Amino acid sequence: MSDDARHRAPQADAPRGRRAPSRRPFGLREQKLAYPEREGYHRHWFNDEPGRVARAQDAGYAQVMDESGKPVSRTVGVARGGGPQIAYLMEIPAEWYREDMAAQEAGHRELMAQIREGRVPGGPTGADRNAQYVPNGVGITIREERR
Repeated sequence: MSDDARHRAPQADAPRGRRAPSRRPFGLREQKLAYPEREGYHRHWFNDEPGRVARAQDAGYAQVMDESGKPVSRTVGVARGGGPQIAYLMEIPAEWYREDMAAQEAGHRELMAQIREGRVPGGPTGADRNAQYVPNGVGITIREERR
């Protein structure tokens, strides 16, 4: 076969009676971590860093398995040691996820209240408290913009 024949573009029309194979054109924008959703569950990718997947399992996440029974994973970058950084797809019941997000939001609201009042967890106490940027009773004004 000549070089010209090898590099020639394939025929646009498929032979009669045969379908052209389905394909994804190269260079299209696509999400590299896209994976089908599962109703009633929240899915999240966890990087395989020491203890991270185990911590997710302790929080109620379970690994998502592919058709062959292996955990769904993707290479997402370069690990600290120079090898591939792998992420695993895990899921948790949506109700648990909503509860976790509500608890996280409550923690954020409490922290914002403490900042507004000039109380910062782990900040100065006793006589050192007077050395703070925000004097007692003055507080901080924080303007939050909603989108």
